[in-house]
Amino acid sequence: MPRDNHVANGRTLSVLLDGSLLALSTVTTAILFARLLYYSRYGLGIMVDGLYLNSIANPFAYAINSPPSLFGFVYHWPYQWAGGDIAMLRMANVTLIMALSWILSFLMIRRFWTVGCPHAVVLSAGIASLALVAFHLWLLTPNYFILNIQSVLIVMIGLLLADRPGRIRQVLGWVLVGVGGWCCFMAKPTTATAIALVVALYVILRRKSLLPVVGSALVALALLITTAYLIDGGIGGLVSRMVNSAKIEVLLGSGHEVSQMFRIDWLATSRSQLAIAVVAATAVLLSILMGSTHKLIPSLALAAVLILTIAIALLGIDPIGINPSTLFLVAAFTCLGATFYRAGMVLRSQAPTSIALALIFLILPHLSALGSAVNYWIIGSFAALFWMLAVVAFLSPLAQDGRSAATLLPLTVLAQLFTASVVNAGILKPHRQTKDLRTYAAVTRLPGGGNLVLSEPFHDYLATARAQARAAGLEIGTPVVDLSGRSPGLLYVLETRALGLPWLFGPYPGSETAVEGFGVQWVNGGVYAGANAAAVATLGFENCTDLAKAWVLIEPAGPRHLDEASVMASYGAGQADFVIAANLEPPSMTGDYPNAHRQFLLKPVRPAALAEQSCRDARRRQSDGQK
Repeated sequence: MPRDNHVANGRTLSVLLDGSLLALSTVTTAILFARLLYYSRYGLGIMVDGLYLNSIANPFAYAINSPPSLFGFVYHWPYQWAGGDIAMLRMANVTLIMALSWILSFLMIRRFWTVGCPHAVVLSAGIASLALVAFHLWLLTPNYFILNIQSVLIVMIGLLLADRPGRIRQVLGWVLVGVGGWCCFMAKPTTATAIALVVALYVILRRKSLLPVVGSALVALALLITTAYLIDGGIGGLVSRMVNSAKIEVLLGSGHEVSQMFRIDWLATSRSQLAIAVVAATAVLLSILMGSTHKLIPSLALAAVLILTIAIALLGIDPIGINPSTLFLVAAFTCLGATFYRAGMVLRSQAPTSIALALIFLILPHLSALGSAVNYWIIGSFAALFWMLAVVAFLSPLAQDGRSAATLLPLTVLAQLFTASVVNAGILKPHRQTKDLRTYAAVTRLPGGGNLVLSEPFHDYLATARAQARAAGLEIGTPVVDLSGRSPGLLYVLETRALGLPWLFGPYPGSETAVEGFGVQWVNGGVYAGANAAAVATLGFENCTDLAKAWVLIEPAGPRHLDEASVMASYGAGQADFVIAANLEPPSMTGDYPNAHRQFLLKPVRPAALAEQSCRDARRRQSDGQK
């Protein structure tokens, strides 16, 4: 009887500890998610955010896309539904990626682990919080990176649903695979191709019929054909768009060439990052292994880490300083260490499905980065959640010991801790913006009626630009050629139409330039070495009527400015044909622009008919010179 009471008391204590930890984990997840939603109203990047917003607000205005992504068309209707409210659009973007990650994590846990539905909901939510790492550069505005990750999440959700019993689930699963594949093509065609091969290979290895894969392909094809007719009037138009976009990328020198696509990049790390990875993996493994014999100590340790995570999130600090790409090492070391448990029991007891999914999740971040000019580890870390899900699949044999919650809780807590640290790093140092979003206080009204909270200098810059431009006669919808090489965000705020591309990229000077925020070296003449030639080519897709009345934004002393004389000459214009309408001084930014460089908004003064004829003459001369 005393033995029975002792066992009963032990079980009661175990239930109480698990319940307390799950409740604390729920609170932690809610804080992490709510805090990111709150700060979605903060910050605006004049370069990258400008590219995204111009692409989304008016995607049909461009005959080509650079980068070669159709994400603007996908997000155009949500942008209209939100009334152009950027903060609302960002919150919807964060919510969608969190919801998809939560569903995928839930399906993974229910597929491999023996936990009840309520526990699975809490644990999967905590693991899914790692998806918020995708915003570590503070690029919350919907973009092709995030659409790519969301698409892959949809594909994997569909794949897991298709593996479950029940006709309706299977049909829904394969339909989702098709929809996700279409979304993936719209975001990044290279990733869509790779994902299609992975799905087909997974089905073949599972020795299942390929007919459902064909059905998914037909769903994706139907959506793609519909898209082609909506965007370009047919398949031929879409193919022409993609081919011309690829040619511009080659001309631009952006590093997206096919010859550079299939490569192996080094994982840049340091002793401190290696130490963080080893300590984290060791702590997780000890917590898992000790949980089977000593429940109290690991539970108290996990509770302390959760309280620490909440404190980090609320205080807005980053005491860990982990690089997102280091999360791969954490996952790899955890899996490696688990293979030594009970003489390799975890490895010997693997089911073919768990091994296959673990390998798929391990490579998914790299597949999502496929075709990028930036180091694949850096871009892949946007999808760090997949590395954690690889661990969830690999450790699944431990579920046979009835220790599902004891194993998954440390993984959940680790995901939440790293999420808090990485997201805070983004808040403290947003990409190409003034440091520390928490110091921003200037509420700025933007096109569409929405507000964002910006730094005071950036708010003043935008307000001055708007006031001077309007006073000089700049109207909404006026075409503008941005030769500053870095100000698409200003054109969006002025509610003008950027000609050529949503962002006419300017070159990074020098033969070897480190791109701030991505930590990768670019060689062969610097990034976008062919920017001037690409600007001339893209403006060639515009009609002379728009170019004749286009205003021009220049930044003569800026490090990324385009060559004003040659680009303007390509459509028969010169600086003598303009007068200065606005004299602006952009604020300094961390990274590429530590110093401010004066900008000038130029207003055309030539008669429109004369400017239009000059444009046609210039194009005729160019055409004759190419014969």
